[in-house]
Amino acid sequence: MQTKPTLSLAALALALAAALPAHAHGASSMSMAAPMQAPTPSRWGLDISTTSYHLRQWARDSLNQDNPGLGLEYHCTRNSGFAAGFYKNSYSRTSVYATAIYTPLHIALPAGFSLSAGGLAGAISGYTRAEAPDRPLMAAALVEVRSSQGYGINLVAVPNAGQSAGFIGLQLVVPLT
Repeated sequence: MQTKPTLSLAALALALAAALPAHAHGASSMSMAAPMQAPTPSRWGLDISTTSYHLRQWARDSLNQDNPGLGLEYHCTRNSGFAAGFYKNSYSRTSVYATAIYTPLHIALPAGFSLSAGGLAGAISGYTRAEAPDRPLMAAALVEVRSSQGYGINLVAVPNAGQSAGFIGLQLVVPLT
């Protein structure tokens, strides 16, 4: 099996984020003893879309798995925010999205990392009715993993629906503030 360049880039970015020194205030506020004390994420973040893993074999065999793109996210509160951007979708067309984010579940992880989980909903372009029956509306599960400095990843998961193939998408996140 051939390693995809975007997966290698994702692994490198995560290793760099883990190696960055923790800010004293961020590292001290997180512990396994207080799993609900994960810090508020950086207000603004740059989302770098990288790759997807499709949940059906036919989609892994015939669709594009490399999905480069850029977006911005803004966290209004610890639990809510917005995201918008564009990427090359699995049908090799440009998709533009705008979503509201809601992540009410928070867990502090070792080494100053945190995990937030919830979902997102909004609008998206670039798909036909056969490919995404609910278009232009979209919804997905969301898991955010962040270092104390705000670097991290977003995992966006859409389940299989009818004949369309679900996927898990990976975004790298770079804090802007």
